[in-house]
This record gives sequence, structure tokens and C-alpha cells, in this order.
Amino acid sequence: MTNMIDKKPILELSAPVIEIITETPTTKTLVFDIKGVDLDFYPGQYVMLEVPYPTTGEVLKRAYSIANSPLKKGVLELTIKRTPNGKASVILTEQVKVGDVFKIKGPYGKFIWLPEMSDKVVFIGAGSGIVPLMCMLRYIIDANLHHVKATLLYSNTSYEEIIYREELEKMERHSNIKVVHTLTRSVPEGWRGYTGRINPDMILKEVDDIPLNLYYLCGPPKFVDDITSMLVDLGVPKERIKKEKYE
Repeated sequence: MTNMIDKKPILELSAPVIEIITETPTTKTLVFDIKGVDLDFYPGQYVMLEVPYPTTGEVLKRAYSIANSPLKKGVLELTIKRTPNGKASVILTEQVKVGDVFKIKGPYGKFIWLPEMSDKVVFIGAGSGIVPLMCMLRYIIDANLHHVKATLLYSNTSYEEIIYREELEKMERHSNIKVVHTLTRSVPEGWRGYTGRINPDMILKEVDDIPLNLYYLCGPPKFVDDITSMLVDLGVPKERIKKEKYE
């Protein structure tokens, strides 16, 4: 299906940061001003960001999924989680200030969801793997796609590390969107979600019509591989599983 989708034009631009949103203790969303630039992209695509690295003088190039819906014009939102020993992610989450200008190129990527591909969709993410899935969920809401039934299974180490936590709570008010959380390491008192890794029982309990949905998996490579084999064991055809791996 993705082979038949028209490619969006790839643009090169310089854009200033106009807002920095703290999502979790390790994660920030950088909002870039791209007014006057028609950056047209599909939900799930990414851009390449050039990050100057003062320590060595090199320019790091990093791929970041677009977090905002394609219908939200004039801004580009990139959500970045600091990785231990990371270079670019440390600069972007700890040193960037409003007004800093970055070179951006894109959009790229085939990890795309559009309503004509399936109106039953299941998003399964871990950690910052939520970002392209959030773009798709925001698009479902912004485009008023009430006929699309979306389920999100989202795994994090702790409650504090749930990216977009409040917005995901609000999304649940939409009758066609279901959000399911699980925490793998620490759990707060009164936690009503799941604990432990996503497993076949969780999928069986939370996902309707298992073989009929289109699945989008995003997270660390082992997470994506494990979920893929679970879904295949549950009868999902391989071609109905789309994958994006985050290191």
C-alpha cells in the first residue's frame, strides 16, 4: 500500500525553536516555527535534524519523528528523549534555548498510516516510540476520523516517564480511541493500568478483532521484534504489521 502513496516533496529549511515543552524528566518537545513553509508530510514520517556538537565541532545528523499532526500548520514539533551517553539528545534536551536555529530536512519514511489503509488500527509503543504513533492519533482527532477505531498499547518504565501523559488521558474521551498503559519497573500507589511488559494476554484482553487490524509498532529493536512474534502467533498476517525501531 505504501508503495502507491505519492512521495511528499523533501524540503530543506532553517527554523528557530519557539517553545520547549518538558514532557518527562528525560524528554522534551522542541517546537519550531515553520510559518510560510509548506512542510507537507504523512502521519508517521520523520525529519533529519542537524545538531552542532561544540565539543568536537562536528555537526550530528539525527532522524526524529514528527510529533504534531500534519493538519497543525506553521509549526514542527519534535519530541526527544535523552539517551544515556547520547550526544545529540543531551544537547537537544539540556542545552537548547528558545531562539536557537536548526537546519531541518524532510519528510522521510515509510512508517505511514492513512485512513484508507485501515479504519481499525492498533498502535503499540515503548518509551519515545510513542512519537510517530502520537502523530497518527493526533491526526485521527484533528481530521475528525470518527469512523477509525484506534487502540494504543503503551509501555514505559515508570509513571513519570509516560510521554504526553495528560494529552493521552484526554484522548480517551473520544469514543473511537482507547489508551492502555503498562509500567515495567516502578508503579505508583493506586495505579490502575497494567504492570510488566506487553504480553499476549494483554493483547487478547485489550484488542478486538486481532487478525483484522493494521498494527504499528515502534520502540527499541527487541521490543518491536518481541511484539511482532506475539502478533504473528495470535494470527496476525505479517503484512499487517508495520515497524519502526528506535535505538
